Amino acid sequence: MSGMDINKIFGTFNSDRDENDFPTPKFIKDMEENHPRYYLGMFSKLINNHLSYQKGLIQMFQSADPKLDIKDIEAAGEHLLYNRAWDYISKFNPEDKYCLKVLQKENTFKLKDALNLSIKHFEKGEEYEKCAFLKKLLDSSKSSS
Repeated sequence: MSGMDINKIFGTFNSDRDENDFPTPKFIKDMEENHPRYYLGMFSKLINNHLSYQKGLIQMFQSADPKLDIKDIEAAGEHLLYNRAWDYISKFNPEDKYCLKVLQKENTFKLKDALNLSIKHFEKGEEYEKCAFLKKLLDSSKSSS
């Protein structure tokens, strides 16, 4: 009997996506982390996931200690969130033709929403250089629509 590679046999059934069309952890792990698609995806994911879970987290803090100042917790959470998201999006190069092609391909409502929300956040903190960068990405994504 010839040597069969069981991993090759079962590997043919594996996919980069699960049944809900989400990338599998292996696919994400294997994705090149210095790719412009990764920067856009992580930026959008951080902001959109935060919006989804923010109310639940605030309720958890309120029930744990009703004396906590929830507004301070929200402000600190937003500050951390937007600065972490900035770490990803600031690595995106809007001057690079390939990056612009990626932006056009990844042009989604969620990405545009994340860009708009980030601009508003950084405007409040008077971080206008960040706003200008994000606006450039937003305008580039609109021109590709």
